[in-house]
Amino acid sequence: MAVKKRLGELLVQQGLVSNDTVNDALRVQVGGNRRLGHILVRMRALTEDQLADILSQQMEIPLTDVGATFSSEVKQVLPRYLCRKYDVIPLSLQKNNIMLTAMADPSDHEAIADIEHYTGMVVEPCLAKQSDISQAITKIPYSLKDTFTPQTSTRLTRTISLLALALVVAFGVMTYNYIQTARYGTTAHLTNSTIYKHLNLNLDCDKSGKITLSGRSAFANGYYSVTFNNLDTLSSFIKSRKDHFSAQQNKWLEWVLKEEQKKITSIPASRDNKK
Repeated sequence: MAVKKRLGELLVQQGLVSNDTVNDALRVQVGGNRRLGHILVRMRALTEDQLADILSQQMEIPLTDVGATFSSEVKQVLPRYLCRKYDVIPLSLQKNNIMLTAMADPSDHEAIADIEHYTGMVVEPCLAKQSDISQAITKIPYSLKDTFTPQTSTRLTRTISLLALALVVAFGVMTYNYIQTARYGTTAHLTNSTIYKHLNLNLDCDKSGKITLSGRSAFANGYYSVTFNNLDTLSSFIKSRKDHFSAQQNKWLEWVLKEEQKKITSIPASRDNKK
């Protein structure tokens, strides 16, 4: 029985590629499970049609027309991830539990064994172009098994991690805003004034320097609505009526005074910088 020639030998013998090109492809192939013919096509040293013809000669099997042979009855026999992993597509179911399967490399015994183990059928391999197989794979519907393959699980895990991180950040921002509002109330920055609201009190700080205190203190009757010409007079007023406000209200008023004082002290510095 004659020994079949290797793919590289056939390609060189028929003048399709040079011996140096085959050696370059073999060097790239070392340490991986990629097929030599696929590498040569990617290197643009060989066309897909040339590869299909030479494989047909080497294996002594005809090239199969996937589009004309594919049967809808096998759409759900193999999941997409297995088809893409081995560059295969089931074509039809034969009698005696045989499944006709188009393969870019019908000599891939590992692929055949894996597919037979998965389906419980006997694989009858036939040769087809990789591009025809890839196009036919799109006819196979997605399944949960495609979602939880090692390849897609990595992407899914990464996506879930990013979503979880986004939720943590969003929750952190919401929590921070909630704490800030509970501690300092709300602050509205308008064109001509800044309005602070908290604990039934409002402070409207105008850019002209005037400040209006309104609202209700914790331990006094009536409603405040007093306008002050500057921070000092407001501060004196608050100190003189400290007992009218709760501890929280006093603490908040002190914070507002500090915030407004920061603005006043920063104005001369900014003017000096402009000069």
